[in-house]
Amino acid sequence: MKRRTLLQAMFAGGLMPAMPFAVQASNTRVYAQPNPQRPVQLPRDHGVHLAYRTEWWYFTGWFTSPAQPEPFGVQITFFRSAPNVNVQNPSSFAPDQLLLAHAALALPAKGKLVHDQIIRRAGSGGASIQTTEAHALDLRMPNWRLQTQTGERWECSIQTGLLGLNLGMNITQSPWLQGEQGYSRKGPLPEQSSHYITLPHMQCDGEIRVDGKQFPAQGVFWMDHEWSSTVLAPDAQGWDWVGLHGLKGESLMAFQIRPQDPQQLPVWTHGALRHSDATVASSGKAAFETLRTWKSTRTGVVYPVAQRIRAGGLDLLLEPLMNDQELDARASTGTLYWEGAVRVKTTQGEPWGQGYLEMTGYDRPMKL
Repeated sequence: MKRRTLLQAMFAGGLMPAMPFAVQASNTRVYAQPNPQRPVQLPRDHGVHLAYRTEWWYFTGWFTSPAQPEPFGVQITFFRSAPNVNVQNPSSFAPDQLLLAHAALALPAKGKLVHDQIIRRAGSGGASIQTTEAHALDLRMPNWRLQTQTGERWECSIQTGLLGLNLGMNITQSPWLQGEQGYSRKGPLPEQSSHYITLPHMQCDGEIRVDGKQFPAQGVFWMDHEWSSTVLAPDAQGWDWVGLHGLKGESLMAFQIRPQDPQQLPVWTHGALRHSDATVASSGKAAFETLRTWKSTRTGVVYPVAQRIRAGGLDLLLEPLMNDQELDARASTGTLYWEGAVRVKTTQGEPWGQGYLEMTGYDRPMKL
């Protein structure tokens, strides 16, 4: 019961397992706000930003292995949250920084996600997060680690009873600064925003373990790094987000924040297409249209798992690798959402690419 309370308190403080937007802070702590005048500095900004409330490093990708009959999806997310606590508390046990991580495998042969997670207070129990001269990011928890080795390579190691991942990721394209040179709006108010860096088409290889069997794997990751201290609009229900890799090296990012009243227009949308040479071909609003729904037999929640997306000057159709990619974290975080691998085609039926679709707020409004 104590563990569940701690997890729920963390997530009420703005840390969520799906593209988190930070929550309103009280007077006990003052958080930095995203600023369009603040330039992104790399590789330093691949690292930690402790002055902001919420931060995450989010990897999604398609993988193959000689040991697996079909392609499969891999999702890894490391979070940092500075909770709304009394900053004058001298106790060494005060949760100044909280760390959490999720990992999920979408194996078609399983028919549902293989998922695990961890939560720790930074500075205790082998948990730490820092930026050093050698590593822009060095994030550690027992049996979980994410680290930059150089400006071009990242490494991730996860070893739990349910799954194991030892992966190396290499940057193949220049970093993509989303929005206005890394300042990304998330709502109608300027403070509803984040600093947002994407590393698309990261080449990845390593070993994966599931069901006690270890096998080699290789794939392509989409990595999002965001940090912010902002709130969702009060009338927001949830959001849909995609990070898609095109077969010609393109990258498409799009999201919509849905209102609680389905008859109303989205609270905010954005979509952008970037070519392999790092030129942004199109940027502006995005539109999501439901093509097919799937109802979870475990929760009864209905998700639009097949969608049509108009964004970045493109008109694309998304079909899930498998229907059941629902991640149920209610016992720990109070959240329930769908996050999974999708195939992407043009409206003429031609293959365009593949990526990940994330959907929240389909059971009830997201309350951060």
